[in-house]
Amino acid sequence: MPLPLSLAAMCALACEPSLLPRVRMGIAVIAREVLSESPTTPGNAMRVNLARTALSPSTEQAAAMAPGLMVSPPLLQAAAATGSTDGSVMAAALSDELILDAVRAAWNAASGVVPTAPAAS
Repeated sequence: MPLPLSLAAMCALACEPSLLPRVRMGIAVIAREVLSESPTTPGNAMRVNLARTALSPSTEQAAAMAPGLMVSPPLLQAAAATGSTDGSVMAAALSDELILDAVRAAWNAASGVVPTAPAAS
């Protein structure tokens, strides 16, 4: 399956300075959500551990998470739809909801929670 953007364009997006503050805020918002979730949520202890450290995300933490977030299919599609490879143009096309959804979707992997296979009947 071909990627909607080249690796160079994805790198330009992930390294875009105007995007990093938005990623930082997205991390903080989702950290707050995780801290409020039910303790019975699968992987809760690891999810909460990451949330505690990410509640005040550093620029470095946002920069470290950005590449993993930017390969989210909805973010890639929105960036590719601009028809540009300019990081600032592609970043401007990413809605706050797309960024928040990408952070939510990546939270388990970032916190080390491994999906469990359904029990066999």
